[in-house]
Amino acid sequence: MMLGDVLQEFVERCNANPRLTAMNRDWTRDVAILATDTGEIFWIQSAEGQLSAGAGAKSGADLEIRADGDVLAAIFSGQMAPTEPYNQGDLLVHGSQDDLLRLDVITLMIWGE
Repeated sequence: MMLGDVLQEFVERCNANPRLTAMNRDWTRDVAILATDTGEIFWIQSAEGQLSAGAGAKSGADLEIRADGDVLAAIFSGQMAPTEPYNQGDLLVHGSQDDLLRLDVITLMIWGE
């Protein structure tokens, strides 16, 4: 599955989860997602409890996530926890610790452990 499709499914699952919608109602952030091997750039935006996603660059991202496209697709599809690639240096995240933790919680609530 292509990374853009994976991100769209991630967004749809998040928006369909009432607990996540309530949790994210006050979390307004722009997340940039960069596939380092292909140069593809995507974004996820959180506003008023709903996520949206798209392709291309958005200026002023609050959180930036970089990794190979396969690693990103595996993480956002729930096939891989982000801990191992992060600890190995294959997943780079720039932004506040609070935003990173929020994204981890969202992923956990969608896909489980």
